[in-house]
Parts: sequence; structure tokens; C-alpha cells
Amino acid sequence: LPYEMIIEVLQWLPVKSVFRFKAVCRSWAALLSSDEFRRLHMSAAKAAKRRAPPAKLLYISPTATFDSTAVYSCSFSPSSSSGCPRDHGDLLFTIDGARGNYVEVVTPAPCHGLTLLYDALDTAYYICNAATRAATRLPPSTSVACSSSAGLGFDALTDEHKVVRLMNGMFYQKDLDSVRCEVYTPGGPFMDRCWRPAARGVPSSLHKFARAAVRNASVNKLSPVFANGCLHWLMRPSSFITTPSVAIVSFSVAEETFTCLRSPPFWVPGTPPTSRCSSSGEQLVEIDDQLCLVRNRIPHGSNTLEIWKLLDYSSGDWLLDHRINLSGHLATNLRQSQILRVIGSFCSYRSPRKKIIITTSMHKIFDKYQKMVHTYDPRSEALETILSITETHSTPQYGCPSSRFSFVQETLAPVHTADEEIALSSDLAKATREVLLRLPAKSAIQSKFVCKRWFRLIESKNFIQSYFQHKNIGKRPKVMLVVKSTGRLGFSFAPLNKCLQEAPSHSTLLDTKVVCSKPCHGLNLVSTDTNDYLCNPCTGFHRAYSNLGPNLHLRSRMPKTEEHAFTVGNKNVGLTFNPLTREHVIVEIFYHQKDFESRQYDMSCALHWCNTPNAAQQHSVPPLPVNDMPPAYVEGMLYWMNEPRLGQSCEWTIVSFNLATSTFDVVRCPLWFARWSSRNRCRAFVVELEGVLCAVLADPVADKLDVWKLEHGQWGRAYTIHLEACPGYSLKTSVVVPLAVDPDHGRILLNTGRKIGLYDPVEQTIQNLYSLDQVPVASSAHLKFLDMPSTSSGDSLTCSEEESVAETNRMDSNLIPSVPMLYEESLACYSFVRKANCLW
Repeated sequence: LPYEMIIEVLQWLPVKSVFRFKAVCRSWAALLSSDEFRRLHMSAAKAAKRRAPPAKLLYISPTATFDSTAVYSCSFSPSSSSGCPRDHGDLLFTIDGARGNYVEVVTPAPCHGLTLLYDALDTAYYICNAATRAATRLPPSTSVACSSSAGLGFDALTDEHKVVRLMNGMFYQKDLDSVRCEVYTPGGPFMDRCWRPAARGVPSSLHKFARAAVRNASVNKLSPVFANGCLHWLMRPSSFITTPSVAIVSFSVAEETFTCLRSPPFWVPGTPPTSRCSSSGEQLVEIDDQLCLVRNRIPHGSNTLEIWKLLDYSSGDWLLDHRINLSGHLATNLRQSQILRVIGSFCSYRSPRKKIIITTSMHKIFDKYQKMVHTYDPRSEALETILSITETHSTPQYGCPSSRFSFVQETLAPVHTADEEIALSSDLAKATREVLLRLPAKSAIQSKFVCKRWFRLIESKNFIQSYFQHKNIGKRPKVMLVVKSTGRLGFSFAPLNKCLQEAPSHSTLLDTKVVCSKPCHGLNLVSTDTNDYLCNPCTGFHRAYSNLGPNLHLRSRMPKTEEHAFTVGNKNVGLTFNPLTREHVIVEIFYHQKDFESRQYDMSCALHWCNTPNAAQQHSVPPLPVNDMPPAYVEGMLYWMNEPRLGQSCEWTIVSFNLATSTFDVVRCPLWFARWSSRNRCRAFVVELEGVLCAVLADPVADKLDVWKLEHGQWGRAYTIHLEACPGYSLKTSVVVPLAVDPDHGRILLNTGRKIGLYDPVEQTIQNLYSLDQVPVASSAHLKFLDMPSTSSGDSLTCSEEESVAETNRMDSNLIPSVPMLYEESLACYSFVRKANCLW
């Protein structure tokens, strides 16, 4: 066949067939992958809408683990078998790394085949083509904004897509009126494959309108709409003292210039706004290739939706095109929804009659939200629900996603993989990655400065997670000591094997008391009387958080016996982690009053979100008072043992905090735990061992620890630790805490604050690993239990079998000791650059 005839036939094929026919021969593969054929295929699809396959709805939903986003498609009709709305669609593909619980569809109508997505958690944009099942993540922008709004447009002159981001400047900047615009061109020239300022910028005369448009977009989650070669942002009258004569900020994608469009006739310029609420119930949408404005009259007492069409850009004339009556019984879900959006229209291939697509979002119960898609026939005024899905959104600080829906457009538009993704997928990058995974954390951090490619690789979230898993796969405990430092923090971290070879001295002893948490997803919490420090002892990362509770000097009013190695001031602080947002949170509980005689107490609770620079947020207090022992973290939950000497109850009970739901609850202790009484000298607390919550009852009379573990909702005895033959670990003089369990031999690592040692449950003996009172003779056979830091880090020394410390040095027991701390080798840290959690 002639070459021209082959092209004439192939351009009418659906996208799926085009991909299959690439395997026919090399010449066809080159032809079907060319930009020329892509343009012909797009033109043919536009010219033959009736012969095109029926339109399909696209929607996104989180995967079961919430760490990626699934993209689905379904037809614009209810289930054929029952006539009821569909509750699921057909899986097209998944986008790894996009946190499905926080991902929004920015472009409800595809822009020449491409759809723009936004991950509110990572502040990252994705471009995908549902027809070719391709997706790519855009490189991050270096611009910091108070609020921003982005949209996807198409430049017909250069045949290129452009992502346009309009931003309001930060409040602390000198130019408070700064409004900026930046552009990213996927697949453009090398110089354009990064975020760059728009060619003409935002004229100063339009700054106040642009600021109002960005605020409306970010507050009400209204993305800009692409129509007639321009992106359009809608303002709201309540942003101004009097209603302006313009309503829309328009950006020409080809010329990169701004202008404003006249307001619709129901806006009366010069008059005060009819409402000062943040939402005016208006939105922009593209219908039949024309810009339209949807006016929701439900909040104003009229059960109608009005759709106004912009007839002419120069004159600014508007025409009321549709008025949708929502007073019927079938429209109940639309009237009761919190979010209502018109996303476009479609025509069935069997019938030219147009139907309008309306999406809704409604809060059902607790953290459940119902997302629905409806079709409306303007001729018959028939309303039909075609899709109804229920999703979970358990982190209200990021807000509930407003839009999950778009259309599937049959095009071959490329997504243009970003340079960063190409570089990270090369064979050289994969080999480099395997080498870097085996470096100590400090060396890996220093390797970021070798070149830009290594920097992007080490900074990527995928590498940080892989590094954490690779370094901690054995689950062996790793110990460092917190010692004195001359720096601003007042403390630093020293590897245990280095301290074993050096006698403790006054220069390394802490001059302030600290309490350390166990590692929580790569980070530790180090607490003093006045501050809490989030630290990565492997890399040196730290961030300080000032305590929110008042300093009432309660320790001077408390009995001396309340002081031990694990108390710090009048507070109890824990570090937890949200697996959905992958964010650490500090939970602080402060006592303002504590009287054991009258059993009266007063306490407060505050939360520090480690990923934001905001101050601590006050939170409701636990249902029971908690004791002075540190909490235990297990799978997104924090647990404390209650204080039976305060309040109305004298029973041992565990207090739990669920970060996902931000609620406290109680967990019953094992029935074997005796009810507390004034004659009972036992101490109870909670720990985490082998990833399981354990309750520990310390009996100083019998000098033993009874450890119970909670598995599958049932308590069972895990260990009994006998300490009567171990004077240095006697419960009569010390508080002894189990830190970890040897996965191979079952030995238990014990900590008194001054000593750490390995307890053998079979022999009922303890092998000292470190003591402030005297440096022990510890051979490498005993140190094999601990995973020591690598010598290549530069800060540690390795002990061989012949190396041991022969001399012992007695220390003054009144001096504050160095503090042992378990840690996990990781690259975890938090950026000091403020992230904008505003969605658009």
C-alpha cells in the first residue's frame, strides 16, 4: 500500500490499537511514535467524534496502602445489570509515590489529552495520559509562596503543553504585593525543562485581581480552566470592598500575557458584595470548547444551578445557557453535598444529545466521604447517578480532596518524562544507587555534593526509604550514647564501641538531664526540661521545639523518690508517626498540678507537627492521668501507663493515642496486674519489644520484671526477668527498662540510665555492655548482639577480640551520666523550607 494510504488508515485507530501495531515492524513503530502521526491522530479524533468510542469517566482513588494513586475509568452509564450506580471502575494504572489520600485532579477536562494531578502532601504535580497509561512527576519548584494555583494549558503555536503556576508572595517578604507567575514546559527545550518566570509577568495594575484569584482558588480548591487558548482564574466579590467590574483573570498560554474579563450580569459593579463568606458558590468550567460560569444558588435558598456562557471576549457578553432544577427527590444528594462541581459535558456516540456531568462530595460519618458522579439531560431534565464511591480521609489538617474526576480522551499526547526520572532510571544511576545504599549515613549525606545527579538521587524519597530498609533489615538494636557537647545543643552522640575504649571523663558528662526516646522511623526525640529535640544521630540533623506548658517548678514540690533516669521536668513527651502522611508528631503532656494525697491533678496536651513550622496545637487531654515513664510507640499509636495514685481509679490501665484519628482511648492491662494500693511498691510501665506493645510490672520485693505482650487483642506472658542476682540492676535502687530483644538468642537489652547490659533468660545473668560507674570488659562476642556503626563514618572504632578495656574508673555518682540511646540508621530529616499545604 502507498505510504499515504497507510497513514490514512492508521490515524483512525483507537490508542490501544496504535500501541499494539507498533509491534508489527520497525517502520510502523517509528511512524506511530512520531510527532507527525500524533498530530494527525488528534485531528482525526476531533473530526470524527461520532465514530470515536464512547466517552469514559476517569477517577483516581488511593490504593490500599495509601502510598500510591490508582487511576480508574468507567462508562457514563449505571451498572447494566442492576441499573444502580456503579461503585467501582476498571483499573488503568497506578502512580507510585503519589499519596492517594491527598491527590486531586487539577484539570477536570483533559487538556489535549493530558490531565494534571496534584499531591497536597508532597506539594508535587503529576501529568498523566489515561489513554496511553503514562504518567510523570514534574520537578519541584524552588519558589516559596503563601498560596498558589496551577493549571495546564496548550500552546497551539508551538504544539506544547505548559503548566502555569500563579503565586502570592510570603507575608514576611518586603514586597507584600508580590504576585508571581512561573511556567514549566514538559518536553520543551533544555532551558525550558525547569520552572521559569512567565515571559511578561503579572502587570502591576492586575496585582490585586491576581491575588484575589489565587486566594479564591486555594481556599475553595478551584483550579483554573483552560479554554480558547487561555487559562482562567475566577475571583469572588467578597475579596473586595465593592464588587469589581471584572471577574476573571485570564492568561494567554501562547503569548504568556495577563488580562481580565468582564463580570457576569448578576454581579453589580460598585455595590457591596451580597455575601462576605469565603465561598460564593461559583466556578468556571469548559463546555463545548467555550468558557462557562456555574452559579450554585442552593446556599441562597434556590435549588437551582445556572450555567452562563461567555459569548465574546472583547465585549464580555454572557448568556444564561442552562438552568438546572434540583428540587426533585433525585437531587437530594446534590443539595446536601458539601462540594458540588460541574466538570463538563459529553455526547453519547449513539445519540447527539448532550449531558452535563456533576460531581459531589459529602461527609458521611467519622472519616468517611462519599464521592458521586451524576449526569443531567437538559432536554428531558433527567438526573441520573452513575458512580458512587466511599473514601477515607483521616487527616483533616490537609483538608478533604475536592475533585477526583476527569475524562478519558483518546489521544497519543506524550507526558514527556522529566530529566530527573530519566537520569534516575539509567543503568549508571542504578549501580550508583546500590553503592550508596551501603555507605554509612554521614558518608551518604556528604555524597550529595559530588554532583547534581547524586544530589537528586540521595534526596529522592524512594532512596531514603530504601536506605532505611537496607540498613535496618536485620532489626538488631544499635546503641549510641548521648554525651556533652560544646555546641549550641549542649549534647552530641557518640558510638558505643568508641566509648567502650575510652574511660568516661568529666568533659563528656552531660551538664543537663536528658531523656531519649526509642527510634521512630529513623528519628529520635531527646527531651530536656525546657525543650524537645528531634534528632537523627547518624546525620546530625536536629530541630528544637520549645515546650508549650508553663514552668511551674513542680519537681521541687514532688517527693524525691519521683526522680529517676526516665523523668524530665513536669512533662511526659512521646514521638509518634503517621504512616499515611509519613510525618512525625511530638505529643506533649504537661502536669500543672499533681497531689498524691488528695489525688488531684491538672494537665494539658499539645501536638507538634514536625513537618510544619507552626507552633504547637493544643489538644484534648487523655481520659486518665499518665505516669512519669516514657510512652511506647507501636504502628502509629502511642501508649502510656496511667498513674493510679491520681484520679478516681486505682487500677493499672494503658492510655493510647491514635494519631490518624487524633483521639485518646484506654486499653485494659493484663488481669494478672494487681490493683494498686499504698502498700504496693510495684511500678508499671509500657515498652515496645519486637514491634509489639508490652506491659511491664516491676516488683522491687521479688526483684523481678514481669513482661506481658499484647498480640491479636490478647495479653500473654512474654518474659520474666529475675534481677535478684544482679546488684547493679536491682529494682530496689533503680528503674530498669527492657529496650530490645536479640532476634537470634532471645537475650534482652536492659537499661537503668547509668548501665546497659544483656540479660540471658536461661542463665538469668547479665553481661554489662557499658556503665558510667565503671567501664566493663566487653568482648566482641557479646557486642555481636549490637549492630555497631561502620568504621568508615569516621567517628567510631571497631573492637576486635583482643581489644578490651582493662582499667576501670570510678565516677562520682552525683554527676549526670551519659545516656544510652537506641537508634536506626537512616537519612530521615525535615526541610526548614516552609511547605505550602494550600491545595492549588
